[in-house]
Amino acid sequence: MKNNLEDISFTEVCHENGKSYNEFRKGLTPHFHRVRNDIIWGWACLILILLLAIIMQKEGWLSWPYVLIGSLLLGYNLAYIQLFIHEAAHYNIHPDRLWNDRISDLLIGALSGISMKGYRKIHWQHHQHLGSTKDSEHSYFNSLNIVFLIKSLIGIQALSTILDRKSKLNDEKTQASKVAWFYIYVFFFHLTLLFILFFLGGWKVFAMWLIGLVSIFPLFGALRQLLEHRDINASSKTNFANTNHGKVSRLFSNNLIDRSFGAAGFNRHLIHHWDPLISYTRLQEVETFLSHCPQTADTIKESKTTYFKTFVRLFKFR
Repeated sequence: MKNNLEDISFTEVCHENGKSYNEFRKGLTPHFHRVRNDIIWGWACLILILLLAIIMQKEGWLSWPYVLIGSLLLGYNLAYIQLFIHEAAHYNIHPDRLWNDRISDLLIGALSGISMKGYRKIHWQHHQHLGSTKDSEHSYFNSLNIVFLIKSLIGIQALSTILDRKSKLNDEKTQASKVAWFYIYVFFFHLTLLFILFFLGGWKVFAMWLIGLVSIFPLFGALRQLLEHRDINASSKTNFANTNHGKVSRLFSNNLIDRSFGAAGFNRHLIHHWDPLISYTRLQEVETFLSHCPQTADTIKESKTTYFKTFVRLFKFR
C-alpha cells in the first residue's frame, strides 16, 4: 500500500545530495525543552478552561449549553495531553529514563489511569503487529460510521479497548504490583480534583469535567487512531479481528487542527512507524529529508492529507 514506508530499510534511503539516512538520523536527538513546553502548554489550557468555567458559574453565566461546549474543549485538551504518553513510551520526554517514566505517570497517565509500564508493552505490540489481527491498538478495525461514533461517545469503544489491552498483558499481575502506587495516586488525584471542582463550581463544572473525561476524550482518541490507520478501501463488512487489515499510516498537515489533534508527532504517523525512535521534535526534519530521497519521495507526497479530509473520505452512515 502507498501509505507505508516499513518495507523500505534505512540502508536503502539516500538523499539526492548523497547523504544516507543512517548518517542523517545520528544527529536527531530529542529537543527535550520543546517537549516540556508542549506539555506545559496543554496543562495551562486545561487549567484555564476549568478556571473560566468556575468564574462563569459564580457569575451565573454557565448554562448547560456552555457546559457541553466546555466538555468538548476539555475532552479535546485531555486527548492532546494524553498523546505525550506516546513520546514517553519511546523515552523522549526526559534524558533520564527513570524520570521519563515518572513524569509520564504523574503528569500524563494520571489523567487517563494508564501507567507507562503497561502502555509501553502494549504500544510496542502495536509497532510489531500494525495491520494484522494481533495489533494491540486497533480502533481502525472499525468502520467510521454513526455506530462507531456513538459507541466511542458513550464509552463502549473505550471499555472494549481496555479489556482487550488487559488480555494482551500476559504478566498483568506483575505489572499491577509494580505500579500499585500509581493507581493509588490516580485515585486520589481524581478524587481531589472532583472535590475542588464541585466545591468551587458546583454540579455544572463537576459534570463538565466528567463528560469531557469519560465521553469526549475517548471519542477523540478512538477517532484519531482510526483516521491514522484505516484503509480508504477497507470494507465495512470485513471483520479485521479475523482478517489482516494491512499496514496503513498517514502524514497529516501542520495546520493548527492537525498539530493539536495529532500532537506529539501523531500528525506524522507514517514516519514514526518507519523510525519509531525518533522524537516528534525532529520529524519535520525527517519529512523534509525523505521528500528528497528517490526511494521515499513519492510515498511522502502521496500520503499527505488532513484529518478532516480523511474523515470525509472514510465516513459512512452505516
